[in-house]
Formats: sequence, C-alpha cells, structure tokens
Amino acid sequence: MIDNSNTVKTSNFLLQSNRTQLWTLSTKPIDSSVSGCFHVSYKLGVFREASLYLQGQNLYKCKNHKWKVCDIGNSQLEVVRHNVFGEGCKLGFGQNYIEIYGKIEELLEKLKKQCIQSNFTQKYSILKLIGQGTYGKVYRVKNKSNQKEFAVKTFEKSLLILPSDKIALAKELEIARLFEHPNLLQFYETFESEQFIFVVFELLLGGNLRQEIKKSKISEKRAFNIIRQLLVALDHMHSLGVIHRDIKPENIMFRNSEELVLTDFGLADYYRKDGQYLFTNCGTPGYCAPELLQNKLYDFKVDVFSAGIVLFQMLTGENPFDSDDYNKRVKLNKQGLIDWSIVNVNGDALDFLQSLLSRNPFHRLTAAQAINHKIFNQDYGRFQRSGVSNTLVSTGSQLSSPNTKQLQIIPSPLQSPKINSLHQFEFDELDNLILEQSKKDKSIVNYPMLERKQNQQFQFNYKVQHRTTKSEVLLFFQE
Repeated sequence: MIDNSNTVKTSNFLLQSNRTQLWTLSTKPIDSSVSGCFHVSYKLGVFREASLYLQGQNLYKCKNHKWKVCDIGNSQLEVVRHNVFGEGCKLGFGQNYIEIYGKIEELLEKLKKQCIQSNFTQKYSILKLIGQGTYGKVYRVKNKSNQKEFAVKTFEKSLLILPSDKIALAKELEIARLFEHPNLLQFYETFESEQFIFVVFELLLGGNLRQEIKKSKISEKRAFNIIRQLLVALDHMHSLGVIHRDIKPENIMFRNSEELVLTDFGLADYYRKDGQYLFTNCGTPGYCAPELLQNKLYDFKVDVFSAGIVLFQMLTGENPFDSDDYNKRVKLNKQGLIDWSIVNVNGDALDFLQSLLSRNPFHRLTAAQAINHKIFNQDYGRFQRSGVSNTLVSTGSQLSSPNTKQLQIIPSPLQSPKINSLHQFEFDELDNLILEQSKKDKSIVNYPMLERKQNQQFQFNYKVQHRTTKSEVLLFFQE
C-alpha cells in the first residue's frame, strides 16, 4: 500500500520518545498557517476524513466537531503514495505514525519546517564550505529541483555527546522555526542521516557587521539605520518570549547592502522569571549586560544592552570594554564603566545610547521603547558633537555585589561555526562522508575537490578554556 523504496532509514536523534498516544483532546486553534480536509490514518489500513489545522508544531484534527492535537515537532517526515488516495505524507514517531492524504502540497511545505527528513543528498548539491566550528560546518548548497541556493549548517552527531547537547540543538531548532520576519534569519528545513544533522537556512551574501566595521568607518546615518533594524528584530523576538543573548557584530549579517538579518540562535532561550535556563550566564565578553555577568536574574533587556554596545562600536570604532587581556575584558564588561568622551554625537543621540547602555536594567529601554525614541525622527546629517566632559560614566545605579559562587568557563556546546567571507575553507573527512552518501544516492556534485588541509579530531574537555579569539562565547556554570 505504501511505497517507501526511496526512503533512507535513519534513527531520529531529536525525537523525544517512542510515543504511544499521538492525539490528545484539545480546543479549536486560534489561528493556523495552513488548513484543509484530508484522509487521515485512524488505525492500520483505515482512513477517515478530517479537517487539519497546522499551528507551529501543533497539528490539530477536527472530526464531528471534536478537536484533537498532536505535537509533530521533530517527527520523521516522508512522502509516501497510496494506491487509492495517491501522494501523501507520513509523520513517524518511532514505531507509531500518522499518514495524511489529499491536496498536501501546501501542508507538506509547512511540515518541512517542523519535522525531520532523511533525503538531504537527494535534494541538495554541495557547492562549497563557507564556515566551520566545533560541532559542524556550514556549506553553500543548491536545491536540485529549483536551483536556488541556501546555507546548510551541519552537526556531527557523534560529537554531541552530552544530554545537554541534544537539548540545546532541539531548542535552537524550535526557536529558529518560530521566526518569519525580514530581519531574522529564515529557517527552512532539517534533515538527518546516520551521522549528521543538516539544518537549512537562507543564504546571506551581504557579509556581516564585523567585516564592515573593520573595513571602514560607518556613517552616523547608517549606524542608526542598522541599529533600528536590529531593535525591530529584537522586538519581534521578545514579543515571542525569546531572548537572543549573543548580540554582536558577527551575528548581524546583511541580505543585501541595506537589509539587516540577525542570525545565530544557538544561545537563545525562552524568558523565564525564575532564571532557570539550560545555560544561565552566557554570551560574548564585551557585549554582555553587566547583570548577566554578575550572576543575577535578567530579562529581555540584556539584548538591548548588547545592541547598545554594537551602536557604540559603530559610532566610535571601539568596543568600550575591549582589552587584549581576556580576564580584564570580562572584568571591564562586568563593571560596565564607559568612556563617553569618545562618542561624537548630539544630545538626543547620546541620550539614546546611554538609555540602551544603562547598567541598571530598570532604567534601560526595552526594544519597543527604543524603536519609538525621538532620535529616529531626526535628520542624521545635522548631528553635532555633544558636550560631554566626564571621562568615565557609570550609567544607572550601582548593582549589588554578585553571587560569589564558583564560576567555570567552558565553550558553548553548540558554538556556531564562524562564517568566512572569502569562502576559502578546504574539505576534509566530514565533506567526504557527505559526498560518499551523495554518490550512493546517485547525486552529482559539480565542484572540484580541494585537498584536505588538516585532520584534527575534536576532543571534548570541560577543563580546557578556549581563548583563541576576542569574541569567544562563554558559559558560566555554578557548582
């Protein structure tokens, strides 16, 4: 009845459990991204007509005015064919599954964003390696059907050895799936093979803000245009209950010369009043809010502080907490003392910047408040030097003493691969493994193989402190 001959069998790394009950009683969904009438599997070989509504990763079913819901997040998605109903899709949950038949084209496209597929090398051709990190790499790829290019972030499953690694990856995917906003990186679909997880995102070719800052001085007009787009992106994230927690120039990329895209949700999490996050104190030294480094409860305003540092850097060319000494940089960031004398802007612009960088989060603007600041109604060309006589200013009240529990600095479990704008990385065993799978699937990869530059096996060690760059991501764990 079902033709699965082209399916690549693989264990589902992200599926939580082999669920015995798929549908639970529910109420009618408030809204949905796609809906329609389908033939839905009821039991083995038996199908019933039902109305389906997809809302995020929740699939709602209505039969005789009774509503049920199924969480289809990270289920195994396959395209199947029935000898009566024609083409359909199958959602696998270990030994259990749901089959859906009918006009599934629109539904299938939405399901791809929420589920896991297994035919990556059948669908995409690898063009070149554009980034690499501890747990995987980023490739530029081409969809074989429509010839469109994308970026795919890979994770080698054998390196995700801790339970928290799997949880962190699942959360990163869950959060990335939430966003449909022009200033947030667009996520498309996920694939899994026996060895790798492939996460497909939009391909950004406009470079990142770090490159632009290094290349030339950013005009005041462009700096405020960039920061407004960043704040709009943050306001949307925050409205969905998500904190980014790693705002920095490297994670601010461009779709084109003008359109900003905030990327990298590896440290993002849902806001919790109790502060019980998977990773509590995290971020990049030099861009963290002081309360985060001081081991205090924090909220969405930590992102606003980081955005303020980015604006400060665009206006002055300097990070206020920069130091070649890593520990000193962390200390300066923790203290939050800023030299305002080097900021050459008018009074309104300075007021705006200081409102973003207040050490006291109570006095700091929210992203929504910042967007509505009067500075964005001004003509940037008329900005003049403001009168700032003091050198070191501590904006906001002094924070209380930090928790003195011992802190341990370790690399982020899913620290994102760094993107190389020159796209000059070379291939190694990971690439060859993917290419071998491509050959098995009779896929053609049209690019010359580059010689392997190095063969370094990653060894995870909590006690090793990686300080190879000025922008390493930190996690602080209490004992």
